[in-house]
Amino acid sequence: MKRVIQVVLMALVAVALIVPVGAGDTLKVGDFLTQIAQAKNLPATNGAAAYESLKSAGITLPNLDVNATLTEGTVTLIAAALGINVTTSNPTAVFSESQATAFVTTFASEIQTVGGDGVDQPAVDIPYGLQKGYTWRKGQTKSRTEPL
Repeated sequence: MKRVIQVVLMALVAVALIVPVGAGDTLKVGDFLTQIAQAKNLPATNGAAAYESLKSAGITLPNLDVNATLTEGTVTLIAAALGINVTTSNPTAVFSESQATAFVTTFASEIQTVGGDGVDQPAVDIPYGLQKGYTWRKGQTKSRTEPL
C-alpha cells in the first residue's frame, strides 16, 4: 500500500509539473475544501461552509483563509490534516483547478476514510524509531531497505 501511494504521488507531481497553470484556471482555498467536503459527502455550498463541515467531521484543519488563492504549500497543509503525506519544492506555486480535481480524484478513498470520530486521524507525535520503520525491540527493523 505504501508503494502504491508513493507511485501515485510521483504521478501527481509529474502531472503538476507538466500541466501549465492558466490565468483563468486559478482556484481559491475554499473551492478546494468544497471539493474535499463533497468527496466525503458532507454538506458544502461554499468555502466557509466546507471548512466548518470538515472541522465538525473531526478533521483538524489549520487556520486557512478560504478566499486566498490555492498554492502548493496550502495543499500540503490540507493533505497533512487528511493524513496524506505530500511535499512540494515550490510552496508558493499556484495550484490549478485541474490539479485540485486530479488530487481529489486520486486520493478519494483516503479522503473518505479520514475524520468521523477522529479514529483515522493521523498520529501527530510518532516516535522517531517508528518513523524509520523500527519495531519496539532494539535493532529490529520492518523495512526491507534499511539494514539492521
